[in-house]
Amino acid sequence: DMQDRDVVKKFFEFSKDFKPDIKVMGGDLFDFRGLRKKADKAEQAESLSDDVACGIEFLSKWMEGSAHSKVWLRGNHCQRLWDVAESEAGDGLKRDAARKGVEELDDLCKKLKIKTYPYSKRTGIHREGKLCFLHGYSHGLYALRKTLQAYGENIIMGHTHTIQSVSIEGLVPKQGWVAGCLCKLDYEYNRAMLGTLNHENGWVYGLIFEDGSFLVCQARKISGKWIMPVGFSEF
Repeated sequence: DMQDRDVVKKFFEFSKDFKPDIKVMGGDLFDFRGLRKKADKAEQAESLSDDVACGIEFLSKWMEGSAHSKVWLRGNHCQRLWDVAESEAGDGLKRDAARKGVEELDDLCKKLKIKTYPYSKRTGIHREGKLCFLHGYSHGLYALRKTLQAYGENIIMGHTHTIQSVSIEGLVPKQGWVAGCLCKLDYEYNRAMLGTLNHENGWVYGLIFEDGSFLVCQARKISGKWIMPVGFSEF
């Protein structure tokens, strides 16, 4: 329910034209701010239903139709719902709502044939060709570089709400990208966090070839205009 509606509209317009064969939702489909450990009383009192409904609406709309791969990597925000649903402690009403939300999402993913991954540094990884997709398990300015060094693969990740690209030198160089985000850049609980000043809306797209090679592009807004190179040709 924290999505930037104008950005999401542009994303769907692009997706309709690009017609991707592989769709990867990179995590944090929901905010679930009320389930944060540092949530204040007002946030804790918020209903989960609006957040769940908005996430389901987005996932249903984007994943409908046929595609070679449909993937949802749960992010740390998404995982909050599963943590509450699986807990035996805390608010019983919130736990019941969380379990209902999890059940709804599981049914939707089965219906739309979406492969899901938990938020886990070992098992929350999806591979397509020579690319490794994950939500992200590191924070800060060098999160992407740390992730490249940790996994030793070409990486596409989310998590940091930034748009970045990094290459690490080596006999076989590794490359990494952070996708940006589709949510609002400023909201109540990050208003005093300087580290959020580099947050940026955007997404990644590109090509994966039969031998696993790839081309990754980043959609971003520059001077008020969306820059999205398209029209790939072979010579």
